[in-house]
Amino acid sequence: MAILRAWVLAFLVLTVFYWLLRVYFRSTHREALEKRFEAEGLPGDREAWVEAQMAGHNRSLHLKLLWLVYILPMVGIAITVYLVNYD
Repeated sequence: MAILRAWVLAFLVLTVFYWLLRVYFRSTHREALEKRFEAEGLPGDREAWVEAQMAGHNRSLHLKLLWLVYILPMVGIAITVYLVNYD
């Protein structure tokens, strides 16, 4: 039962970490796109161009963060628990 509580706590902590990373990476990518728009002197609406460029980035970022923040640590915890208890 203790391992279940630890997994729930880890999941909650990882969820907070996931959202912090997501906001940080989105904002840095958006800022880079805005600078690129200005530097290249592209015609048109900056906000529309940035939003169009962000669409593909959001999908790839979501998958990368899912693996990095949730799946790898949970698998690591499971392997550690198995090796400590059943070896």
